[in-house]
Amino acid sequence: MPGRRQEFRRELTSFFDWYNEHRPHTTLQGCTPNEVYHRCFPENRRLRFEPRSNWPRGAPCAKPSSLVKGRPGGKVDLQVAFHAERKHLPIVKLRRAA
Repeated sequence: MPGRRQEFRRELTSFFDWYNEHRPHTTLQGCTPNEVYHRCFPENRRLRFEPRSNWPRGAPCAKPSSLVKGRPGGKVDLQVAFHAERKHLPIVKLRRAA
């Protein structure tokens, strides 16, 4: 943890930015605080990629329920970035593999 006040504030600001913008919250039904506050359409409600080929579209265990983009079983790439180049603040995304 940084010892200087300015470095400490910068670290806290970075964490709060990541926490509000990128981290889904269970109590907000998987939305981020920014999506709720700004009344944006939540990322977890958008069409999603399904890498499992035998996954049923209407599976009750996937909450919140969202539609599958394309056909189940497609290849995906896992992309991991880091907010403000901090390894403890990951931003994880799936992209369709080429």
